[in-house]
Amino acid sequence: MILKRNTILFYFILPLLMATGGSSYADSNASSKLASKGDKQFIKSHFQKALQFYQQAILQDSTNAYAYFQTGAIYYLSDSSRIKSLPYFLNTIKHAGKGADDTIIDAYYYIGNCYTLTKNYPAAINAFNKYLSHVDQHSSVNATLLEEVKHDVQICNSAPTIINRNSDSAGYLLDGKMHPVYVKNIGGIVNSPYPEYAQVLLNHDSTIIFTSRRPASQKGKKDFMTDQYYEDIFVSHKDSGRWTPPTPFADQLHFSSGEINLASVTITSDGKTLYIYHKGRTLQSHMEGGKWTKPVPMAKNLGRIKHYVPSVFVSSDGKKMFLVSDREGGYGGKDIYLSQKDSSGKWAIPQNLGPEINTPFDEDSPYLLPDNKTLFFSSTGHSGLGGYDIFKTVYENGKWSTPVNLGAPINSSGDDIYLSYDTVAKEGYFSSSRVNTGYGDMDIYTFSFVCDDIKSTTLQGIVASNGKNISGGTLSLTDTKSGKTITAQTDASGKFSVTLMPQRTYSAVLTMTGFVPFNTTITTPHQCDIYNLYQYITPNYTDSANIHVGQALVVKNAFYRGKKNNGYKNANNDAGLLAYIKSFNDTATVWEKDTTVNITYTADQRNAINPKPVATDTTKMVTSAKVPSKPIVHFEFNKYMLEPQYTPMLDSIVAVMKTNSKYKIQLEGNTDTIGSANYNQRLSLMRAKAVERYLISKGISANRIHLVGNGKRHLALPTDGANALNRRDDIIIIE
Repeated sequence: MILKRNTILFYFILPLLMATGGSSYADSNASSKLASKGDKQFIKSHFQKALQFYQQAILQDSTNAYAYFQTGAIYYLSDSSRIKSLPYFLNTIKHAGKGADDTIIDAYYYIGNCYTLTKNYPAAINAFNKYLSHVDQHSSVNATLLEEVKHDVQICNSAPTIINRNSDSAGYLLDGKMHPVYVKNIGGIVNSPYPEYAQVLLNHDSTIIFTSRRPASQKGKKDFMTDQYYEDIFVSHKDSGRWTPPTPFADQLHFSSGEINLASVTITSDGKTLYIYHKGRTLQSHMEGGKWTKPVPMAKNLGRIKHYVPSVFVSSDGKKMFLVSDREGGYGGKDIYLSQKDSSGKWAIPQNLGPEINTPFDEDSPYLLPDNKTLFFSSTGHSGLGGYDIFKTVYENGKWSTPVNLGAPINSSGDDIYLSYDTVAKEGYFSSSRVNTGYGDMDIYTFSFVCDDIKSTTLQGIVASNGKNISGGTLSLTDTKSGKTITAQTDASGKFSVTLMPQRTYSAVLTMTGFVPFNTTITTPHQCDIYNLYQYITPNYTDSANIHVGQALVVKNAFYRGKKNNGYKNANNDAGLLAYIKSFNDTATVWEKDTTVNITYTADQRNAINPKPVATDTTKMVTSAKVPSKPIVHFEFNKYMLEPQYTPMLDSIVAVMKTNSKYKIQLEGNTDTIGSANYNQRLSLMRAKAVERYLISKGISANRIHLVGNGKRHLALPTDGANALNRRDDIIIIE
């Protein structure tokens, strides 16, 4: 039903290459013999077998340009693998000998089409122009091909303008409002690695009838010319929001399995007349008594278009029928025709819609809205992004308006065709062979102006201060809607990962050793597709007169995809954040929005964070610049193990003590208020002993160290006895 663009050209070009290629390209006799075996399979359309021989030929001789070309040709013939053909065609050019332009020039043509598929339009134009420079511009034999290639160049020149349109323009063209359009593959139950297209929705979109070329089609029979399975019709039903596994539909239309090319076309708005395609023409079946009748030809006048009618569409009022045909007398390729029903109920002879709609290339899949004037159709002839694109035109004042390309995300660089749209539900379907988003070849997609949130999303975060990652931090996130709290801890690299709900607000508390807990709010975005959210957290102290008087937290929430304005920043401009995102092999453009939290310390907090003064008459605090500015060691809850992160500070104290033999040190162990007084007294003393053991191991005499176990009597934060900052050793150097 779909005629693949450029496919037919191979059957004119490849025989010429095969007649001369084996001897002119091959540098290795073994490679040449393998390529010849591949040719025999290629002629029989046994493409997978041929592919194996050509690839073996390349392994034997990595300069065999002919084997590269044939391998590229096989990949090119498949929508699902077409992009794989590009490096093979490039190698064809690279390894062809001098004077071989006449036989490899076709590779430039396919290179251009591959670059178009990847939206590398400048490279595509360059390849097309190289092809044109080697083709006789005055040969009538080349006229059709030259016209197509020049049109391809025009497409490549105009495509960037369409791509750079406002991202909400597709929504405006569909609905009259500037808003996003969300496109979604309907899933791997209906779609497969084989082509699926020409979907027909009925029973309030709870049943889908579609065409596919899969192993279950027509008893597994294949088309000799394309090595594809013949078309067949399948049906799937929606059960609890999910499609059921598709089953063959042919028997419901009174066809026996094994019929050649049976395809779905459309259904009338009342759901009572189904149109199908079979043997070059469109037939109609009626629903009677809950069953479909045997399909019969359309009305006599409609039958005057006898040559190849792959698509029809009947207006919602039943008075207009659009037909597609490549009959003689049109504007070239497939054209769209219109027949109108007269007062007696007869269909008039179909009339061509004219040059406003039809071009020298292909137009297909017409779809008229219930307003009886807005027509959507697909075309390869109007300015697009490559392949078939979907266009909109409106019939006003006796003529059709200039067709407008719907643009992304509806259209892509692949084939986009068979659009249908429910103006009440504000959702629709179409078929597309877009690159890297489907299950293989052409798939069926749905679109709407709202998207369903995914069930969960992953927040990948990192905590770093002054270029150093912070381990042992705890992030507690409380869902403000459900009250559920989720906790994550930073690992040795300062990283954490937590699963959250999309479009939710979380109350967040970040606790880290040496800092007062930070409180902030995190809101996850509405998320249609699965992708990571990234968070880059940087805590720092606010200093005055060489002491910490407060702290600040910057949270970079890299949660957003698609261009943003008004306070959003492109993560590409933040080296640290970008490196973190790329560590997950995420190549998308991510946007961030920062949150800043500032805390000014109370007097108690300043005393807890900064060095503790000595309150005695006989001693005084050492103020040497060599003494660490933060002689405090913190401990995990109910623990007295010394963490490795404190050893650099303690080593500095050891150095000071060894340089100044008169200095002594007082270690005051402390706990939080959780637990009994006696238990905390013992725990605080164990914490002091942990630091003492380390200092002694480094050569400090035990008689220079004085231990004090304060228990829970000396809190760093008197107003928050359970706070982690209370679990500490205060280190006081005296003389």
